[in-house]
Amino acid sequence: MSIEQRILIYVLIILMGYNLFDTNGISTDIKAYEAKIENLQVKIDSVKQLNIQLDERMTGLHSQIENIDSDISNVQRNIKQIKRKTDEKANTIDTYSFTELEEFFSARYYKRLDSIN
Repeated sequence: MSIEQRILIYVLIILMGYNLFDTNGISTDIKAYEAKIENLQVKIDSVKQLNIQLDERMTGLHSQIENIDSDISNVQRNIKQIKRKTDEKANTIDTYSFTELEEFFSARYYKRLDSIN
């Protein structure tokens, strides 16, 4: 083995020893990381609780929406029935003769005039 190789081996051994002892000086603050993890876990738990509350509220609102939709359907059905009845009455009046129309309106408005006086 030549002198250059020996010097290179000694330098490598010295560097490895320095690296070994120098890395022992690196310390990790585990307690700080554990505290951060605990804080994050508390935040996660509070967000989960808030999510549960929002899910419950959403369920309640969904049932209210279903009730309102049902009410709207009932109103629409009533409107259709009223339109149908109005159309039937209008079509019936179209078939009246002049005399029948005169009797219809005389009877109708004569009652109103009596109730006003």
